[in-house]
Amino acid sequence: MLWRNRTFLLLMTGEIVAGAGMWISIIANLQFMQSLVPSETVKGLILMSGLVVSILLSPKAGVVIDLYDKGKVMMLASLVRVLSPVFMFPALAYDSILWMIVSLIVMQCSAAFYFPTVQASLPAILSQDELLKANSAYLNISTLSRIGGTALGGVLVASMELQMLYVCSIIAYAVLAVVTLFLRIPQVTSRSLKEKVEFREVLTIARKDPALLVSLVNNGLITLFLGGINLMILKFSEIHQEPQLMGWIYAAEGVSILTGSLLAKRWIGKSNLVAASTLMLVFFAVSQYGMSIAGNKGMILGSFAVFGFVVAFFFPVIATIFQKRLPAHQQGRFFSFKSMLDRCFFLVALGITGGGLDLLGISGYLLFIGSLTLVFAFVTFYYSKKHKLDVRADEEAAA
Repeated sequence: MLWRNRTFLLLMTGEIVAGAGMWISIIANLQFMQSLVPSETVKGLILMSGLVVSILLSPKAGVVIDLYDKGKVMMLASLVRVLSPVFMFPALAYDSILWMIVSLIVMQCSAAFYFPTVQASLPAILSQDELLKANSAYLNISTLSRIGGTALGGVLVASMELQMLYVCSIIAYAVLAVVTLFLRIPQVTSRSLKEKVEFREVLTIARKDPALLVSLVNNGLITLFLGGINLMILKFSEIHQEPQLMGWIYAAEGVSILTGSLLAKRWIGKSNLVAASTLMLVFFAVSQYGMSIAGNKGMILGSFAVFGFVVAFFFPVIATIFQKRLPAHQQGRFFSFKSMLDRCFFLVALGITGGGLDLLGISGYLLFIGSLTLVFAFVTFYYSKKHKLDVRADEEAAA
């Protein structure tokens, strides 16, 4: 039934196109900065400029998503995204980092509306017992678009001028805008048209349902680790003096995500999703302990494979909990706030990971973060047992 749903198929098609275009643009941007910005720190600050703007925009985006037709929101966000690579043409013409920052800001402004709308749309177009399978498929599609986009971008950047890469991105985003024209998503009107997203309001929602609080904590902990994972992968390749090791690590993680996504619904479809998300923290900790054996390439690749496999279960489970426990008229705002939190965690993670690698080394830092993950696993497991938290993928939500 899931793959016979026309709207879901269009959403996933859009995800493939958007992901491929985005990763082609990212690779082109990195290549553009290579000669103009020698400092890695400055490169990071430039890339974060768009994230900061999207964080500030997320509360307003959540209100818009809940109040207006979600298909139209995604269409307008897609049209705005087309402008992002357009702004890179004056950047190329004048070797201007300022124009690149404008391009990044436009990209992240579009993302602040588009991606939370996709997540908030799934409960409106699918039955409750299809949500876990749909979220697994969504993660699978995102992984495929990332793998395919980076591979295609790597080939194109070696064989074409940068202008052509941005032309490819414009074409991809234009196709995405056309796809969104055919979306038909039922509208859910908020009871308060002036309702705003504020930090205290989200905490109030979480306090009313401890399952949301546990899921937010678990999600935040893993997001903090993911935010600095690229720095760690770069460090592994430096230790072994093998640049190609980065590619093998990404491949091991990506293949494991794809494999795990196929099994997520079958293995945990009838399980308590809150307990499952907490148990997965234990496996995350095991993979982090394995990564700490930095001198052994086999252990590194195996640990990243375990990490990717657990990721394939973890994020669909978390998304399903949110979708089942939240009222439909709050989901746009909640997912926008979650997106804002994720971006904040990524920014914080860059600083924490960099400092941890400098102070503790790669092995010491991974042992520390693995122990922290294990502690949180026991704490959230105790909390969920104390409050008798139980969310199932195949039963109706208690909003």
